[in-house]
Amino acid sequence: MSKDIKKIYIVYIYLLKLLFLFYIYFMKFLEDFISFNESLSFKETVRMVRDNDFYVDYEFSDLMENRFFVQFKNIASSNKLSKEYTFSYFVWDQDIENWSVTKEVGSNPFRIVRTVLGDILNDFIKRKLWCSRIYFEGLSSEQERDYISRRTKMYLRFLEQNPLSGWSWVNYGNKFILSRKLN
Repeated sequence: MSKDIKKIYIVYIYLLKLLFLFYIYFMKFLEDFISFNESLSFKETVRMVRDNDFYVDYEFSDLMENRFFVQFKNIASSNKLSKEYTFSYFVWDQDIENWSVTKEVGSNPFRIVRTVLGDILNDFIKRKLWCSRIYFEGLSSEQERDYISRRTKMYLRFLEQNPLSGWSWVNYGNKFILSRKLN
């Protein structure tokens, strides 16, 4: 009988460990989901630094005092304004004392994506009602070898969970095209 109790105890401990691992995984998933969908604590620091028809620039910082720069650049030809923009965002790199698209910081990437593709992109769309298309790319980090980068996967997930009203999107590998839907 004591061997049976010992076996039951071992199974019980094993099940507790599995339950604990499941709990950790679920909490991480829940944190990521909430980060995409909660209002941000650093939203107040988003500020526009330039707004003309050729460039619209924003800056914001996170709770860890990392600085970010978001730029919408008109795809002009011969200085003639078009209805299309490219969209990029950068983080301040103190090592090179300049903005970088490849620098990685210890911020919550889901909150950054929420700020960039949520708050800032929506503000830009409201300001430039005549804009019909926006191009951007989920750049790979230096260590990544996959066809689709981690950034692109986050962008896809965000756009699927938070569709832009009146806009459609497609992606080709790491490249995205947002297009205003025609009425």
